[in-house]
Amino acid sequence: MLEEWVRSEKVYEGRIFNVRVGEARLDDGLIAPREIVEHTGGVGIVPVVDGTVILVKQFRIAVGMEIIEVPAGRLEEGESPEYRAACELEEETGYRAGRLVKVSECYPSPGFTNQLDHIYLAFDLEPCEARPEFDERIELVRVPLEEIDALLAGNTLRDAKTIIGLRELQVYLERNSA
Repeated sequence: MLEEWVRSEKVYEGRIFNVRVGEARLDDGLIAPREIVEHTGGVGIVPVVDGTVILVKQFRIAVGMEIIEVPAGRLEEGESPEYRAACELEEETGYRAGRLVKVSECYPSPGFTNQLDHIYLAFDLEPCEARPEFDERIELVRVPLEEIDALLAGNTLRDAKTIIGLRELQVYLERNSA
């Protein structure tokens, strides 16, 4: 079940991702074309404060619509996921976490990208100054904890890291409520 590159070439190098194309040898010897998006990975943070979860609503041009999602960001080369999670939380929400708990990692689309997202829960939040990127237009959405089930069941959410993060929060709260 192993594949190995026979030939590969980086055909695009961008600010957010690179594209590599080539051919891979499959375990039975067959040569197959491959196109890969190389990405440094990302973080998603589920902030919990005053009985609510803070989500963000923003327009995503890739899907042509507003998406409700957890605060998130791309890892810079050599940066730790926990550091980036703390930064993104402050930048996008105006809250600083007293405690970050890593609950999951996921490949959002392993068929064509190596992107690995790290998902954190954020607790013991303190207000600070929000510092969104120059091109981010973010609206904060507060969801009471008791409404998370309905939000997940309603097919309103389309972002994988958000769905995973909210489900992981439910599991965490259930385990730690005793």
